[in-house]
Amino acid sequence: MFLSNVEVKGFIRNYLILFTITIVFSIGISFVSINIIKNKVVENNQAIIGSIVAANPSFEKEIINVITQGKSTKNLNLGKDILNKYNYNKNISLNNEPIIKSSLPKIIRLNALFIVVIFLVIILMVMVYFKNFYNDIKDMTDYVYHSSEGRDFEMKKRNQEGQIGLLKTELLKMTNILKEKVDLLNKEKVFLNDTISDISHQLKTPMTSLIILNDLMYGDISKETKHEFLNKIKSQLTRMEWLIKSILKLSKIEAKVIDFNKEKVNVKELITRAIQPSIIPIELKNINISISGEEDITYIGDINWSTEALVNVIKNCVEHTPTGGNLDIKYEQNPLYLEIIIKDDGEGIDKKDLPHIFKRFYKGKSNSKEDSVGIGLAMAKSIIESQNGDIYVKSEKNKGTEFHIVIHKTYSD
Repeated sequence: MFLSNVEVKGFIRNYLILFTITIVFSIGISFVSINIIKNKVVENNQAIIGSIVAANPSFEKEIINVITQGKSTKNLNLGKDILNKYNYNKNISLNNEPIIKSSLPKIIRLNALFIVVIFLVIILMVMVYFKNFYNDIKDMTDYVYHSSEGRDFEMKKRNQEGQIGLLKTELLKMTNILKEKVDLLNKEKVFLNDTISDISHQLKTPMTSLIILNDLMYGDISKETKHEFLNKIKSQLTRMEWLIKSILKLSKIEAKVIDFNKEKVNVKELITRAIQPSIIPIELKNINISISGEEDITYIGDINWSTEALVNVIKNCVEHTPTGGNLDIKYEQNPLYLEIIIKDDGEGIDKKDLPHIFKRFYKGKSNSKEDSVGIGLAMAKSIIESQNGDIYVKSEKNKGTEFHIVIHKTYSD
C-alpha cells in the first residue's frame, strides 16, 4: 500500500524535527564535553605549575609562557623523552590518561542523558501518532456501530487525506450503499405486500360471484338458467384469468425482473400492431382514425412490450370516444426524443382524476367503466418508463384527452 503525499510530507516533517533535535543535542553535548575536558586540562596545568614553582621559583616565567602561549618546540623532544620513561605518550589508553579518566564519568552520564532524552522524544512522537490513529479507529468504529443501529452519527475528519481518510471515504460509501439496499428491500417488501393485497382485493368480487353461482347450481333450476349461470361462471373465470395475468405482468415490470429487448423498432409498425386489438370496437363505434408521421422513424426498444403499452392507451381512448368520434395518432422525432401523441375527442378526464390515472387499480369517479379494473394505464406507464421513456396526459372535461409518450434518445439509437 503506497503512502499518500500528505503522509509522506508528515513523515518527512516528523523526521526533520527529530533530526534537528538530535543535532542540537549532539552539538550541545559536544560543547559540554569539550568544556569538561578543558576544565580538567586547566586544573592539571595548575597542579603542574604549582608543583614546579614550589620547588623552583625561578622557572615560573618560563613555565607560564609555555602554558599560556602553547607548546615550545625547543624543549618538546626533551619532554617526550622524559614522559616516555613513564609510558606517557600517544599510545597511552584513555583509561590511564588522568585527565580523560577523571572527565569520562561526566561525559558518559551526559551522553546517557542525551540518549534518554532522544528516546523519550521518540516515545512521545510514537504515542501522539498512535493516539491519533486510535482516535480515527474509534471514530470509525462508533460510526459503524451507530449506523448498524439505524442512528445518525457524524464521523469526524471525514475529508482528511491519506490512507485513513481513504478508508473513511470508502466506509461512508459502503454504509450509504447498504442503506440504499435496505431501503430497496423495504420498498420491495411494501411493494410485495401491496401487490398481494391488490390481487386479493381484485379477486374477491369474482370469487364471491363464482361461489354464489356454484351454490345456486345445486338447486332445482331450469336448464336455461343453468346455461345462463354457466355463461356467467365462464365470464368470471375469463375475467379472473385476464386479471391474474395482467397483475403478474405489471408486478414483474415494476419489480424490474424483465429484460427488455433493445432492437430497432419501426414506430408505424408499432402503432399498426397496437390498433389491432381495438379494431372491432372502433368499427362498431364508427370511430375515424388518422395516423400521421414519417414511415422510417425508429427507436431502440422492445416492440412486443411497447405494443402492450400502446394497446392499453389506445383501448382507453376508444372506450371514451363517442360513436362517430375521432382518434388521432401522430408521431415525430428530434435529436433528443421520439414523441407519440394519441388524442381522442371523448368526454375528457376530470381534473381531480388526472394526477391518479396511472396508479394501479385507480378508477376515475366520473367516467370509468363499470367493468374497469384500473390496471391498463399503470402497466403502460411502467413499460414505457422501463424503456427510457415518459408518459403524461393532457385533458379537459368535454374536450377530449391527449396522451403523450416520449422515448428519449440514447447513444445507440
